[in-house]
Order: sequence, then C-alpha cells, then structure tokens
Amino acid sequence: MDSVGIANTQRELYISEDAVDQRVTYSANGYIKNDIKNKLSILVGSAVVTYGDIRISADSIVFNMSTNDVFAVGVKDSTGTVNGKPVLDYGDQVFESDTLRYNFRSGKATVKNIVTNQEEGLLRSSVAKMLDDGSLNIYGSTYSTCDADTPHFYIDLNKAKVYPGKKIISGPANLVFEGVPLPIYLPFAYFPIQTKTAESGLILPRYNYEENRGFALTNGGFYFAASEYFDLSLQGSIYTNGTWLASIGTKYNKRYKYNGNFGFSYANNVSGHRGLEDYRESSNYSLRWSYSQDRKARPGTSFSANVNMSSSGFDKNNSYNVEEHITTTKTSSISYSKSWSGTPFNLTASMNHSQNSSNQTVAMSLPKMTFTVSRIYLFKRKNRVGASKWYEDISIQYTANLNNEIRTYDSLMFTKSVFDDMRNGFTHQIPLSIQFTPFNNFTITPSLTYKGVMYTQKIEKYWDQDNMAVDIDTTKGLFYGQALNPNLTVGYTPQIFGIFEFKNQNMRIKSIRHVMKPSATFSYVPYLDALSTDMYREVRYNEAGDTREYSIFEGSVYGTPSLSSRSGVVSLGLNNVLEAKVSEGPDSLDKVTVKKLVENFNISTSYNIFADSMNWSPVSMTLRTTLAKKISISSSARFSLYGLDENGRSVARYQYSVDKNPLRLTNVSASASFSLSDLIKGNKQTNTQSSGTNPGAGDNGYTGEVGTDDSGYPEFDMPWSMNVSYSMTYSKPKLEPNLSQTVSINGSLSLTGKTNITYRTGYDITNKKLTMTQLSINRDLHCWNMSVNWIPVGNMKSWSFLIRVNASMLSDLKYERKKDYHDN
Repeated sequence: MDSVGIANTQRELYISEDAVDQRVTYSANGYIKNDIKNKLSILVGSAVVTYGDIRISADSIVFNMSTNDVFAVGVKDSTGTVNGKPVLDYGDQVFESDTLRYNFRSGKATVKNIVTNQEEGLLRSSVAKMLDDGSLNIYGSTYSTCDADTPHFYIDLNKAKVYPGKKIISGPANLVFEGVPLPIYLPFAYFPIQTKTAESGLILPRYNYEENRGFALTNGGFYFAASEYFDLSLQGSIYTNGTWLASIGTKYNKRYKYNGNFGFSYANNVSGHRGLEDYRESSNYSLRWSYSQDRKARPGTSFSANVNMSSSGFDKNNSYNVEEHITTTKTSSISYSKSWSGTPFNLTASMNHSQNSSNQTVAMSLPKMTFTVSRIYLFKRKNRVGASKWYEDISIQYTANLNNEIRTYDSLMFTKSVFDDMRNGFTHQIPLSIQFTPFNNFTITPSLTYKGVMYTQKIEKYWDQDNMAVDIDTTKGLFYGQALNPNLTVGYTPQIFGIFEFKNQNMRIKSIRHVMKPSATFSYVPYLDALSTDMYREVRYNEAGDTREYSIFEGSVYGTPSLSSRSGVVSLGLNNVLEAKVSEGPDSLDKVTVKKLVENFNISTSYNIFADSMNWSPVSMTLRTTLAKKISISSSARFSLYGLDENGRSVARYQYSVDKNPLRLTNVSASASFSLSDLIKGNKQTNTQSSGTNPGAGDNGYTGEVGTDDSGYPEFDMPWSMNVSYSMTYSKPKLEPNLSQTVSINGSLSLTGKTNITYRTGYDITNKKLTMTQLSINRDLHCWNMSVNWIPVGNMKSWSFLIRVNASMLSDLKYERKKDYHDN
C-alpha cells in the first residue's frame, strides 16, 4: 500500500465494461490513498465521487473498485458535532445522512440517520434502503413540516415507502406534539407530494356540520390537468337537509397570448323542515369570468372580459366572503376594440351588465357597438405655407351606435319575456363644425349635424273616451327618423386671479391666491321643420280637450333626432381654487411651498330662454378639499329655484315668493375620510435609531425599534392603522325629507411581529344600529397558525376558531370550532 498527500487532487479511474458502464470520477481536498492490492481508494477531506448523474460527497469516502461499493461517513469535531455528513445527489433528490453505503452496479444503497426534503417537510429516518428505481424503504421515521432543530410536531412512521417527488405511503402513524405522543393513530398514511407540473386527481371532500343544514361533505370532486395552458375542476357539496351545490371552474394562461379564469356554480338551498310551514327551497346561480389578452398578441385589437353576476340569493346563502354580503351592486363587462393602423377608423363592441341585489333589478346591454371616424379636417393643406386659413379648421366626424337594452328582475333573467321587452336601436351622426377664436377665452362654434335613428317599434297615443285616459299603441317593424340640426355655440371662459399678501413676515403663511374660472356658454338650435322627418304628434290628455306634443320614438334608446321646437340655453358656471404659499420655517430664506386650501368649488346652472315656464335648471354645487394632507373632504348639493304645491310637485313659482328663500335644497351629500394613525404619527421621527432588532424580543417576534419621546420616555413604535370615514346624504325632492348617515372604521394592530389583529365596524346613525362588524386575530405559531374570527351582528353573525399546520400538504391537520351564519 502506498500513501500520497495530495491537495485539490482529481483523478479518473476507468472501470472495465463488465463492472459499470459509466466513468467514475473522484476527488478530495485532503488526500487520497490507493490500495492496489485490495482495490480500494480512500478519499479524505471534502471527498466527492461522481458516477453519471449520481454524486456522493462526504468528509471521508472509501471506494471499493472490485465490488463498486462506496462507503461515506462524516467526522466529529472537538464538540462532538459531525461535519461533512454524506450527501447523495440523485436526479432532483438530495439525501443527507450519518453513514452511506451505495453500489454503482445495482443502484442500491443503505443509509443511516438520513434526512430528506420532501416538498414542504423533512423526512428523518433511522435506516433507509434505496432500491434501483430510486424509491426508499425507510424504518424508524418521522415526517414534519416544521423546520426547527427540534420540530414542534411530527408524524411518527414505523415503516414507510417513499417515492421521491411523488408520494409517501406508510403503515401505522401517530401524531406527536412537543415530544408527547397524542392519542391520534392512523392504520396507514398517504402523503401526496406536489410535483412541478399539475396532475389530475381526486379532490377529497371536507366534513362539516351545521345546526340548520346538518352534516355535510363540502368541496369534493375531481381535478383535470388538461394541458400546460388550462385546467378544469368539478366540485360539489351536499348537506343532509337536502341542500347541495355544484360548481365548475377553469384557469387558462398562455404566455404572450391570454390569461384568465371561468367559474359557474349552481345551488339548491333548503331551509326549515319538510312538511312544515317554515320549509323553503330556492335555486341560485353564480357566474364569474375573466379574460385578459396580452397586448403583444394582436396589435391593434384587444379583447377583455370581467363578468360577475349571480342571482340575488346566492351570496346570502352560499358565500363566506364579507365583502360579497355588504356589496349590493355587481357589474360586468365584455369588450372588444379594433383600430386600423394608418386610418381614422375605430370599432368598439361591448356587453355590459349591472345588478342590484337590494331591489333584485338587472340592466344589460347585449351588445353595444360603436364605430367612429376620427375628426378629419377637410381643407387643411398638407404642406402649409404661412398662416392657416379660416376654412382649414372645418372638420367632420362620423359616429354610429347600436344598442340592445334589457331591464328586468334577476328571477326573470332567462325567460322569454326578457327578450320581448328588449329596447334596441341604431343611430348615426355626422357633425360638420368650425371654431373661431376672436380673442382669448372667447369661442364661436357653428355646426351642422346630421342625425338618424332606427328602431324596431314606434308608439301612437290616443285619448280613450271610455276610460278618460291616454292609451298607447305599439307598432312593431323598422322605423327610421332623421334630422339636420344646425347649432351655434358661443362660449367665454376667462380666468380671474386675486392675491392677498400678508405683511407680517414672521407668519408662515405668506400669501393666499384665489383663482376663479367663470364660464358662460350660449347654445342655440333653431327649429326647421323642413330639415327633419315627421316624428311628433299631438294627443289630448284631459277632459277639457287640452293637447300636448309627443314623439313616436318616446322612451327609445337614443331618443328623437330633432327637437319639437327651437332651443336656446345659457349655461353658467364658476369654478374656484384657493391656494396658500406657506414657508417651512420663520426665516424668509426658508423654502416656500404652495398648498391648496380648496381644491375645487364649483357652481353651475343653466337657463332655457325659449321654455314656456320653469326656465332655470337646478343649481349644482360641488366642493373638494384635503386638510393637512390627511383628511379628504368632498360634498355636493343641488337646489331648485322653484317651489312645490301641496302634492309635492314642482310648480312655476319661485321659491322666494313662498318663504323668501332664493333656493330650495333638494339634495346634499358629504363625505370625509382620514387615517387616524397617519394623523397621530405624522412625520414623527424617533430620537434614537437602532440598527437591528430589539434585544430581548425573543420568540414573540417583536422587532420594533425603541426610541424616546420629547419627555425622554421610551416610545414603542407598534405597527397599527385606523381609517375613519363618514358619509351623509340628505334628499328632499318633494315634501318628505330623507336622511342617512354612517360612520365606518377599519384598521389593524400588530401586537408583536407574529400577532396581528384586524377589525372593521360602523354605525348607522339614522337607523341607530351597527353596520358590518368583524374582528379577526391571527397568531403565527412558527409551523402552525391560529386564527379567530368574530362577526357579532348582522346576517353573517358567526364566530370561528382555527388552529392548523401552515404547510398546504398537511392542510387537513387542524382543529376547528365555529358557529356558522346559516345557524342564526
């Protein structure tokens, strides 16, 4: 035997074809001893042996060339810690152990005290035998998803079979918590290990119990991994009282093409007891679909979908999402757009849906299409020389619209009457216009617009002498109406500035600027009977024989293309902005910033000079501002200049003549919102800055920095937030007023880095009751998680307590107690 000291040495040993069929490469950072007589190679110090895709590393390795056996061990240091433990890399699997014996020819190995990483957990075994197919027979094993040096819990497995990257199948299994075996035994255990690619398989249902609906198996079904681009799941739930729910869902994603998901659920909900008066049975549905097209997929064309619709009772009976219970409106949109490069043509098509669960109404557009030709300047020169001519500003456009409207109740969504009552129509218009600007802020815009409409029905009104009322006949067919409408619009929109400067230089506010933007616009449309088709009729409407005019297209989607008389409207508006220049310090050289005191205060109204009576439109006011960059305030109000009669109808009599008030308030709303945590914290900075975590924080996870306040006392920066909002709406369109006021609060509090509290509540001041209130507590227990959820009032009144393992593979390892909102 010879001995040679070698540093960073690598050699290649060629084995005969009768032994192994691949080259064996070995190296060591310490030394290599070759025993020629016994055909042994001894590698010491970061030793590595490689055979194909198999790599064995350890502090010391003995390689027997005659038997193709490799024996690897680590080495203990002076503290008894084993360093350089044997590690076997085999494909995607890595095994670490105390000792390792592997045979290159058979592909079998015997390993002691092995540790392998299986998905989210660690599998520790006293003895493991590797077979030539890569599977393991293990003995005296524990499996845990806890990565602590001493796991907080594990599953004790006496014997098990491991298919790396696929599954673990064991005999009797016992749960051990904090080193104490619990009286929870299983005759066998199966651990599916998630792979990098999705696989089809069963979705195991979960057991549940509710007082009103009984025992249940929920969310069981089958999952299809159809392809790398999409999947499909079929799931269902069933309760012993007869309630059941079935759903289908899919997700799809193709890179640079599209992505989205689709889901449909149908539920049969049963409450009460069959045969008794309290028995109720109802069917509900829910449809969700989203689709997003990548911008690179088809340049110039886009398609998107965001659909969320359901029957009014679905969320109430089947959803555990708080937001879905408090939201009364759902909207959907499917849209397509196309633009032709180098041309002024654009096409958009959409289907829209709006649903209100409080009154169970549904409104849809199926479909709505718009085709436009962008503005074209008819006489503009391509190569302009000198100033432009007035006629070069003459422009023309084209717009065509098609719409089909449905307004119904959700219970009638899929009935024949929905389509019988559909409102549809087509309109197109061609405006020809030019704009003159004689001087700054003053514009004159004459225009001539052709407008045509087409509907599938028209109406005829007549006086029914027998019933002494107006009746309406509807005639089906295709009816076209058109008009050529001249128009003259004159507008003046100046800006007025007012500045007030403070003489006291020690004041932080240096000056205040008031910006006023008044606007006055006059729009005149003459009535020229010869420029439109005959679309207006007269009908008697009372016993006295009085008549009024109506349109045969009254109530249609796009109205009537012409007016029944001339129109002249003067629109008045005044927009106000209030700003202040504020110095950041008392010194005159300090930086000065501009802050908006009032972001917007707008007043507007209009006057129709040709109206027979009640010429003034309501006066509208809006206000928006932000106080201290923290408190957002907005309000709006609407006033009428006219009074009411004893029945609450507006009459042609000024309010001032009634009670000496120039305006009558009909609507007002106000809202304010702010973050209380931001207001209190402000831009506060701690006097001392800590680099690192707080000593002594320990396992509570608290890592907040500790500084001092202005008095020198310790100041703990505990993460918290609180958002407060207030809303008020007052309306009195007739004689009876209606007032609603609500206050809402939500936020979070992190007691430690591992304990988080979230909350939400509110108070309905008008009805004197709490709105949706919810308290949630979450505690991170390292490898476990504890959560408490409490809703004390309302339709979702419920509570739940849950402690579970964090790892998704052991998601069914949990303890749960709850009272479901269905049991109220």
